[in-house]
Amino acid sequence: MRPRSDTPRPSRLTTRTVYVGGFAATTTPEQLRALFADHGDITDVRLVDRGDASFAYVTFTSEQSAAAARNQLDRTPLAGRVLRVELAL
Repeated sequence: MRPRSDTPRPSRLTTRTVYVGGFAATTTPEQLRALFADHGDITDVRLVDRGDASFAYVTFTSEQSAAAARNQLDRTPLAGRVLRVELAL
């Protein structure tokens, strides 16, 4: 049996990074940066290409900016595709 930790767990997810999926394979980091920049200062845009699937992580300077981007850009069309934007774990 694993020992139980007495350290309290956070009551809500806090992150400065959003996961972005559903975009076209031709999408560039610059295009994502331009789209997300209206929601706060960005420190990093990282595209991950797994061959059959591409996704990205966009990191903001604040948790509030990440949450605003998620709330306003999830299900947004980009180049004929619909983006999926979630807070990254």
